Amino acid sequence: MDTLSHALLGGAIGQLGLGRKVGNRAVAWGAAVALLPDIDVPLGALMGDAAALTFHRGITHSLLFVTLIAPLLGWLADRVHHQAGVGWKPWAFMLWLVLLSHLAIDAFTSYGIQLLLPFSERAYAIASISVIDPLYTLPLLLTVPALVWLHRDRRARRVLAWAGIGISSLYLAATLVNKWQVQQVFEQAFEAEGVEAQRVFVKPTFFNNVLWRGIAETETGYQVAFHSRLDEAPPDDFVYFPRNAHYLIPYMGESVIRDLLKVSDGYYQVVEDGGALYFRDLRYGQAFEWLRDERPHVFTYRIIPPSDGEPADIETLSLSVDRERDRETFRELIDRASGR
Repeated sequence: MDTLSHALLGGAIGQLGLGRKVGNRAVAWGAAVALLPDIDVPLGALMGDAAALTFHRGITHSLLFVTLIAPLLGWLADRVHHQAGVGWKPWAFMLWLVLLSHLAIDAFTSYGIQLLLPFSERAYAIASISVIDPLYTLPLLLTVPALVWLHRDRRARRVLAWAGIGISSLYLAATLVNKWQVQQVFEQAFEAEGVEAQRVFVKPTFFNNVLWRGIAETETGYQVAFHSRLDEAPPDDFVYFPRNAHYLIPYMGESVIRDLLKVSDGYYQVVEDGGALYFRDLRYGQAFEWLRDERPHVFTYRIIPPSDGEPADIETLSLSVDRERDRETFRELIDRASGR
């Protein structure tokens, strides 16, 4: 999830844990520590594209990491606020819950987190909510900033914290029901079109839980369709992406290629352009793919062949920003989600 959602949720948990004893200091610690697992982003930027590929949402998003770091953070918080007389154990427990909240809501997105590292490399991705969804964030945004203005002994602080967490959590639960229903729609639509799907992956599009993208894996590639919950009929307009797996045959012994296949969960396309090979993560496809324009894919990696005894490497390609075009695209997203 986005930084704001993590911080607000962490602040609300801080209030419920130690707000009555230390007031806004608990909220501040909760909000700050909630962002700690995402330290993998700046650290990954220093490691190079290949290493960052698997480091993101890796060990810092594991149960082992948060369990080991929470006592250290609790000790630090108690040292800083020793005059409050709370003790390190209550601080540690509260901050452990904050860190767990980060892992929990990240697991509901589609990127996947490796909860059980280093014992298992399996990535868990429920994929029922976009990484930015304002309807999840709004209840927390309305309650957490408001409670910090109240005296720490006011019961209203706890009421606001519970309200923010409760409403946002109900919305998160509703996304599970929504996804289950959408999954049925896509599976029936693919079957009706004669698509022999080996797997089906369904996720909401950016910034909403109304317009969904479904991708069916076939023997040679993938069929992609979009469906809004406000559409009058199931999707019947599919786009085919060939896998082109043969391009990877010379590189299958390379660790970076194995990492790409693992991170993409096997939903990928390889294309050749100008003598270079590009690996596309098809779980996300193109930016606003339903527009059928020539925008690049959200996650694209250029494969750098091995040379001079060095293994193969990758270069992560960043999306270009066109503010005028993107504002117009956002309006078109609203129209498409509305069923038009």
